Amino acid sequence: MKPGIGSISFLALFLSATFGYAETRITSVSESYRTATDFTRIPEYFTGKEYRGNQAMARTRDDRAGLYFVLEVDWDEGVSLSGSNVLIQVVRSDQPQAESYKLGFPSEGKPGKEVFLGITGKDWASQKIKPIAWRIEIRDAEGKLLAERQSFLWGHPK
Repeated sequence: MKPGIGSISFLALFLSATFGYAETRITSVSESYRTATDFTRIPEYFTGKEYRGNQAMARTRDDRAGLYFVLEVDWDEGVSLSGSNVLIQVVRSDQPQAESYKLGFPSEGKPGKEVFLGITGKDWASQKIKPIAWRIEIRDAEGKLLAERQSFLWGHPK
């Protein structure tokens, strides 16, 4: 029996949905408070400059200590991160209203799978402050949403 037009169309739609559309996805997010010494590496003792290796990192301030969101990201091959930014919205244990932090995306080359986003310095001054709920968006230079992820509580009705 010859396959009909309907079955061929379905097969084409299935294959394009499965293999044809690459997208940038945040596959996981973890958060933890980190101290400045957590980022000190041996090369820094010789050069006096922070050594990041191949870690993509952005911070709200130059200070190193603060709350970090560590994202694992599957990047679309064609995505350009030049001029991109990250918006972090977080409800903190010390205040009921959500705070927003906009960070320029690290522009040195294409980031690896792991991205460190820090709310640092006076923006997150104490290890005692905890994130209650959060939302993270990665947008390109034109403002187009590339990827987003939120905590369970962020999506929960208030």
